[in-house]
Amino acid sequence: MVHINRKPILSMVFTCAQCGQCCMYLGDYIVIDAKTGPYTFSCSCVSTNTPFHAVVDEDKRKFFDNDEFPRAHPHACPFLRPTNDGRIVCTIHETSPAQCKIYRCVVVRIYSGEKQVGYITGMGALHSDDPDLRSLYELCAKQIPQGDEERDEWFARYFEKHGYRTE
Repeated sequence: MVHINRKPILSMVFTCAQCGQCCMYLGDYIVIDAKTGPYTFSCSCVSTNTPFHAVVDEDKRKFFDNDEFPRAHPHACPFLRPTNDGRIVCTIHETSPAQCKIYRCVVVRIYSGEKQVGYITGMGALHSDDPDLRSLYELCAKQIPQGDEERDEWFARYFEKHGYRTE
């Protein structure tokens, strides 16, 4: 256990909250090349230049049929959809590409007061539109530890030291 600002923090273990944030910008990386059947697609991972065959999971087809979400979020993964209970899920979880299966999503959420102003992904990247937070991140870029667990806890301490709250 690590103590950050006198609060005990357990090592940050990833548990997916099915919030969809990790996949909101994957539409530029996960591309549908062709529809091959009612719920089957020939796709490619642009970042790895790897083709894959996607099949929409049977239990998620009713969500996939709703095309309002991809129209409202054109940069999101084309297989991301909201459910009736507020979650945002991958509709091809069973056939998703390898890069999706090993991806570590949001490991640190950063708040100013009660408002979330950014988050750090499992790769150590900051996602934020807040210019002050982005500047602070750029200042620390050369100090960031390379080990995943050490890095996640380091980010939490760093941003809390600068007046932000983290989870």
